[in-house]
Amino acid sequence: MKKYFLPISILALCVAVATSCVKDRNINTTTVVIPPVNTGGDTLIYYWNFNTDTLHYLTPNVALVTGSSLAYSGAYSDTVQPGTTVNAVGADTVLTASSAALRLRNPASGPFTLTLPTTGYKNIVVKYAEDHTSKGATENTVTYTVDGVNWINTAISSYASYSVDSVDTYNGFQLITLNFSSDSAVNNNPKFQIQINFGSGSTNTSGNDRFDNITVYGVKD
Repeated sequence: MKKYFLPISILALCVAVATSCVKDRNINTTTVVIPPVNTGGDTLIYYWNFNTDTLHYLTPNVALVTGSSLAYSGAYSDTVQPGTTVNAVGADTVLTASSAALRLRNPASGPFTLTLPTTGYKNIVVKYAEDHTSKGATENTVTYTVDGVNWINTAISSYASYSVDSVDTYNGFQLITLNFSSDSAVNNNPKFQIQINFGSGSTNTSGNDRFDNITVYGVKD
């Protein structure tokens, strides 16, 4: 019987170590949403829900391509609760205590830039929910670049400038859809970026604009 003691002890030790390692890997991680595939074959390339802690709220929940980022050149950004279920994915379609939105604080002296490499994908569609407070910017202009230098609105001329509903009117978040499928230069492009600039109300010393559930869909190229 003694010849079985050593293997069993080693096995128990291995199980304990493995369990400990699994627990360690789960510390400070975020829930990853499995990218859904729509009927038309569109794949969720990127997704931000802004529900994570204050150190990681700009980290994408889904990123099938490396190199994505969000940057705000105004006063500063943080998160605010509650968020919204508008354009939410997976479990985020139900509001919870952790649901939050991105808050871009006034003065909005610089743009909100979305760096979204589309390597391997085409027919790109970007969607997000947006709102603002009574002193936040009430109008946005949107441009994009395919070369990292020139900013255009060729594919999204209808959203070159648009008004944003206010949270104080109780209309809630509105869905903004930017369809780039008409511009083939956006396809399979590692330099693709979007800039959102803020107009009327952006110079106020208080107030903010809010974004939530940013999604980027495309078709595998």
